[in-house]
Amino acid sequence: MQRKSQSDKAGNNLRRLTALLILTAMLCGLLTGCGSGTESQSASLPDSTLPIESRVIPDTEESSGVLSEDTPPTIEETYIENITSETSAEDTADSSDTSDSAEPPIPETESAPADSEQTAPAVSAPQQTVEMSIPDEPAPPLASTPPVTAATTAATTPKPPAEVIIPEVRTVSSPCEKTFTAGDSFIDYSNASRGYVSVKYGGGSDKIRVLIICGDSTYDYMLPADDEIRYFPLSCGSGEYTLQLWEHDHDNFYANPINETISLTVSDDVAMFLYPNYYVNFNQRSNVVKKSAEVCAGKTGTIEKIAAIFGFITDNVIYDKQLSTTVKSGYVPNPDATLKSLKGICFDYSALFAAMARAQGIPTRLVIGYASPDIYHAWNEVYTTETGWITPELFLKQSGYNLLDSTFYAGASDKSQISGYISEKSNYTALYYY
Repeated sequence: MQRKSQSDKAGNNLRRLTALLILTAMLCGLLTGCGSGTESQSASLPDSTLPIESRVIPDTEESSGVLSEDTPPTIEETYIENITSETSAEDTADSSDTSDSAEPPIPETESAPADSEQTAPAVSAPQQTVEMSIPDEPAPPLASTPPVTAATTAATTPKPPAEVIIPEVRTVSSPCEKTFTAGDSFIDYSNASRGYVSVKYGGGSDKIRVLIICGDSTYDYMLPADDEIRYFPLSCGSGEYTLQLWEHDHDNFYANPINETISLTVSDDVAMFLYPNYYVNFNQRSNVVKKSAEVCAGKTGTIEKIAAIFGFITDNVIYDKQLSTTVKSGYVPNPDATLKSLKGICFDYSALFAAMARAQGIPTRLVIGYASPDIYHAWNEVYTTETGWITPELFLKQSGYNLLDSTFYAGASDKSQISGYISEKSNYTALYYY
C-alpha cells in the first residue's frame, strides 16, 4: 500500500510538472515570441504609397514669335515679345555634364583597429546627493574688441558714389565754305572730311526730301518745311555721292532744285559715327548726355560703358505698342523725348542707345534693315579698338549682355533665348547706317 501510494504520488507530480512545462511554453510563445521558430515579418506597402516620379511635359506648341508673313514689314511693327531658339544637342550635352549640383563625397571616419580591445565603462556605485549653495558669480567679461585699423575701416565704410563727369561731346557746324545752292536753300559739304553734310531749305514748299545716294544705297530723308539746318551722315565713307534736294510740287510730284554728284573724302570712317545727326540728335545740353554720364560713372573701359548703357535702356525703356500702330512714314526719333517718357519703338531705342554711347566717345551706328524673317527693324553696332565693329554675330559673353538689339532684348521674357537669336548673324540684314 505504501509503495502504491508513493507511486501514485510520483505520477501526480510528474503530471503536474508536465502540465506546468506545457503551460510555461504556451505562455512564452504567446507573450514573448521566444524560441528558434519565431520569425519577424515586415509589411509590404502597396505601390500607390510610393512617390510618383515627376515628368517634364514638352511644350508642343511652336511659337515663331514674329509677325505673320502676310503682314507687310514696317519699321513700327518690330516688337517681338519672345523669340525662341532651339537648343543644340551639343549644348544639351554640355549642360548635362555639369557636376556643380553633385553632393561632395562624405569623408570616411576613423575606426578602431580590429584587434584593439574595447573595454566597457565601469559602472560606479551610486553617490549620495548633497545639497549646497553656490554663491553668485559675476558675468564673464566680454571678449575684447580688436583694434580698429585702416583695413577694417576701409572694409566697413561704404564707398562714396562715383563722380559724375559730363563729357564734352562732338559738335556739328555748317560754315558754308563748300555748298550747292538754289535760292535760299543749300547743301553744305564743307565738313565732308568729318563724315557729314548739312542741309537748309529756304523755299515755300510744305514737304521736303533730301536724297544722299552712294553706290547701291539711297538714303531718303523727309524734312519739315522750315529754316533749320539739319545734318546727315555720309554713311558710305569716302567715295562718290549724289546729293539731291527735292521740294513738293503737287500730288506726288516733287521738283528737284539741287542735284549734284561729287567725290567726297572722309578722313575717319569710324570717328564720323561720333557726331550727332538727323536721327541721332543730341548736343552738349541734352539730357541724354547727362544721363550717359550718370550711367557710366565709375566705369572704366569701353565694354563696361556699353554694358551700362545697354542695361539702363533695357531695364527702363518699354516698347510703345500704341505708337507702333500709329507711326507714319517720316517719323524721326528724339532721344531726349524717349529718355523722358521711357518708352518708344525700335527706332527710338536705337537712337537713344547711339546718342548715349556717342556722348561717351564710343563710335556707334544706328542700323536699319531686316530682322528674320521679314521685320523692318532698327538696332545698333558699336566700335571698340579690340574688336572693331560689334555686329550681330559678335556676342560679348563677358559682359552678360548682347550689345546690339536693345528693343528685342528689353521686350523678351527669356533673355537667354533672345540672346541666341540676336547673336545669330543670319537673323539680320543691314541696309542703312546712320
